[in-house]
Amino acid sequence: MMFSPAATPARTRLHGLAPWLPAIVLVTALLVSLVTGRALTRSADAASTVGVQASAPADLYLDAAGCPAAAVNLGELVPGTDPWKTAQDEGGQVCSIDFGTTNNFPGTTLTMLEDPGAPATPTDAMKCVSATCTGSAIADYESAGEPAAGTSAFGAQLLAASGIATGAWNPAPAVYDVQDTASTACTTAAIGTGTCDFTWGATATTSQAAGAYQAQAQLVVLAN
Repeated sequence: MMFSPAATPARTRLHGLAPWLPAIVLVTALLVSLVTGRALTRSADAASTVGVQASAPADLYLDAAGCPAAAVNLGELVPGTDPWKTAQDEGGQVCSIDFGTTNNFPGTTLTMLEDPGAPATPTDAMKCVSATCTGSAIADYESAGEPAAGTSAFGAQLLAASGIATGAWNPAPAVYDVQDTASTACTTAAIGTGTCDFTWGATATTSQAAGAYQAQAQLVVLAN
């Protein structure tokens, strides 16, 4: 905003002062600025966007207390003779996994895969762990039904889903292989706890090398 003197000088005086008018205006304006504390030109209002970031991590949990050693032990297999045999058949127990979230409204996903820390070879999940069968494995198996006796097959089964859990796998007799990449087994769709019950099973061929076999399965809960 330009500041101008309030009075207009006479014409004769104006002629004599004309060369000094810019200086007079400036001095007058400066005096007003000193008295009022206001600048000559008022700053235009400005808006600025400031990015504020924060994180609210999902609080997820997985409880495997309901999955005792007996729930993952298949016992002994008679190659070529024993039909599909599960850890539940052997010990009468299932592997119950509780999972969920306290703050993630969309819920959670429970996945299963072969432990990345397991030996890379053989590529099948159920690997020989004794000297008598070095390099051998029971084949990964996935199907809508259980394999026949005498088949080289190992896999996991979903027996039940309860609480707020829903099974993503089809329930037994469907069998799912314990693969290298995560497979979604169960889900929840809200805050709270769900439970999924699993068992693992196997059959063996007559040509299967005798010895001890072990699979390392990993269960991971993820935020939806």
